[in-house]
Amino acid sequence: MSTLTEIEAAAEKLPVLQKEALIEFLTARVQRERIARPPQNDLAEFSGVLRLAEDPLAWQQRVRGEWE
Repeated sequence: MSTLTEIEAAAEKLPVLQKEALIEFLTARVQRERIARPPQNDLAEFSGVLRLAEDPLAWQQRVRGEWE
């Protein structure tokens, strides 16, 4: 068996208790893999052009002036 379709077909033939055992096995395996390999955040999807209505330095100086 090498494809998901073949594995699914074989799993269909299992008795209920063996299906439950298979589910428990796969659930435990997936949980271990998620812990061992945390998801990677690809920040490239957030890259782009940002248009500001005001110069950041001018904004910072204005806001700081309001705190004084």
